Amino acid sequence: RRITQLSNVFVRLRTTCTAVALVFAVSVVAACGPGDPVESARQLMAAGDFEGSLDLLREALEENADDPELLFLYGQALNRSGQPGLAEWPLRKAMQDPVWFETAGKVLAMVEQSGGNFQNAADIYAEILEKNPEDLDVRILRANACARTPALFEEALAEVDRIREIAPDEIGAYKPRILALLGLNRVDEAEEAIEALGVRIAENQGEDNPIHGWHCATMAIFASDKGDMELAAERWAECEERFPTHPNVVGQSIEFHKKRGDLQRALEVAQAAYAAEPGQGSGYRLVVAELLRAVGRPDEAEALLVEAVESSDDLLGQAAALLALTEHYKIVGNVEGAVSTLERALALTQSQIGPQPDLMFTLAELLIQQGELDRALELTTQMSVAAHRSLVRARVAHERKEYGKALQLYEESSRLWPQNPYTPYHEARAAMSAGLFDRAFQSYLLSIRVDETATDARVRAARLMQAEGQYGSALELLGATHAGQAPEAELLVIEIGAHTRGPRAGTNSANRMSQRRPEYFGLAIAAAARGASRRPDPKDAWSIVEPLLNLDFPPVNQFPILEAAIEVAPGEAQLARLGPRVEQVAAAYPELAPAMEIEGLYLERTGALAEAAERYRAAAAAAPERSSVRFRLARVVAGEDRAEALEAVEQALAIEAVSNEHFDDELFVTAVDALPTSPERVALLEKALEIAPASGAVAYRLAAALEAQGDASDRVARLAARAVRFQAGEEAIALRDRVRAAG
Repeated sequence: RRITQLSNVFVRLRTTCTAVALVFAVSVVAACGPGDPVESARQLMAAGDFEGSLDLLREALEENADDPELLFLYGQALNRSGQPGLAEWPLRKAMQDPVWFETAGKVLAMVEQSGGNFQNAADIYAEILEKNPEDLDVRILRANACARTPALFEEALAEVDRIREIAPDEIGAYKPRILALLGLNRVDEAEEAIEALGVRIAENQGEDNPIHGWHCATMAIFASDKGDMELAAERWAECEERFPTHPNVVGQSIEFHKKRGDLQRALEVAQAAYAAEPGQGSGYRLVVAELLRAVGRPDEAEALLVEAVESSDDLLGQAAALLALTEHYKIVGNVEGAVSTLERALALTQSQIGPQPDLMFTLAELLIQQGELDRALELTTQMSVAAHRSLVRARVAHERKEYGKALQLYEESSRLWPQNPYTPYHEARAAMSAGLFDRAFQSYLLSIRVDETATDARVRAARLMQAEGQYGSALELLGATHAGQAPEAELLVIEIGAHTRGPRAGTNSANRMSQRRPEYFGLAIAAAARGASRRPDPKDAWSIVEPLLNLDFPPVNQFPILEAAIEVAPGEAQLARLGPRVEQVAAAYPELAPAMEIEGLYLERTGALAEAAERYRAAAAAAPERSSVRFRLARVVAGEDRAEALEAVEQALAIEAVSNEHFDDELFVTAVDALPTSPERVALLEKALEIAPASGAVAYRLAAALEAQGDASDRVARLAARAVRFQAGEEAIALRDRVRAAG
């Protein structure tokens, strides 16, 4: 984590809408006439319209496929238009020409670094240095690339020594040395290097040099990593005062405050930066909007972004602001608003700089999410990119549950766009819905190979193996990452580890995760308890949460721990211990839906079903997006009000159908089991199986319900076989054998 945080001297702030970074320069583009296509492409690229230059360069390459300059320009245009994966081959081919070797090599190395392939970048820089060993800039670049690769930490230090031989006073040698020393856990030496860098900066760098801000941020990060949070807070306060707009200071100080749970202070830092640099180019408006959403003020975030649209003094600036507003609407779930603003942005950009295939493709995806499938198909007739057309048509067929057609179109899209990780990802989801689980698994793996950070394919593939009982293989897949485990993956590792190796393994893993991500401690403990609850001894899960009950945690950690404790408490004595804590939470956070749900769960477990139902209803009203509270409401009211129970489950499934979160099929089963057999119950099971095709528990209950209705079709047999595959237990095996014998 330290290496990631300290890696960039001029780190670019994370923004909520990458499209805002587009460079708009209409005048140069307008000057392009119908002459030489290569010269026109150069002018388009000089104007920032890299995507617009691609067709011209492709046309030129058809006539002269081996021209190194054309290959270089094409690779550069692909990279700058957001297609770095496709840029690799033309750049490598351009490197074969001695004249273009170094120029193309430097761009290719940057492409590799942007994709996280630092070792490949280091190798390319080494090739350049073989021909020009005195190139100090390339040597510094290689040292930094090596410092980001564990296998090359020692080589980074050796490269730094070579830099110092060439230029003893080179200040650029400090950063890779610090990173490599930290990677090798030589913390004391790293601290000495940081302090020495501070002296050098003070002696030789002017006050306006941005390296001052980087060093200030580095010292604060180092104090945090050493565990001295008081010193870190002091240093961040100093940095925020001295460098209120420095990207490194603003970005990293915001992360520091967010990890401490102080979102309000993070917002204040962003607002100060925005007040000092309100221009669109700084990106601080977007950071403020993001934090306003995080503190529960989405309306203010929207107003801030709408203001940017209304105050833009040029059409392209307005288009960029509309794109940022589109992203906001996507995040808050306002698909209709996202469609409307994106249509406006698309019209503006098309009128000023011509076709925008990526924006049109995004609009089609939003229309699909909105359920306007016919409009999405209509857009494909205007799309100039064949891969976009194919993928949109596949997505529409998928949404219409035409799985065979969708799978064929996904295959076609993969051939046309092999570097797109989303195509095999969606193909896997369609295969899951069709019951083709082996094909789904292979498609998930393909998505991972293309870009493991783009989707949650690794977690989904691991959950598929977990459902089949292949726990070791699931853990192996989750651990085989080069990009660092996502929080969801790490939580799944904890859950499987607690299930297979016992509560101590789960607790130890949760503690390790909390050292890197303190805000995930509660979720990590809950994951460990959930895994341990599947072990034969019910006390295993309780042993994970019991030592934590008397400790005070912030709500982000306290809520999941207390909820897990109530779920796994093995008896009345353990439940009685939880009563005072539940009362304390209910009193401290009376308006928060998670607190209401926890209180309802406790009341339910203690047998006070009417009171539990009241709390669940209040939680559902306070947080309509929480599906879990509706499942719990259904199981406590099913005996008294079947209609309310059916409606609650229906609403919860509707929420889950559009959510990208993991569906808790165990919780759903507790709700549906409280309902009597009926056509409505069968319909709910059908919907749940669409959401969780690999749920053995759901497949078994649906097969059993259909059998009880007299259904003797092959589908019952297939469902029973699916239930057995996904570990639904002895009852599923008996059902499968019974259906086979009858058939």
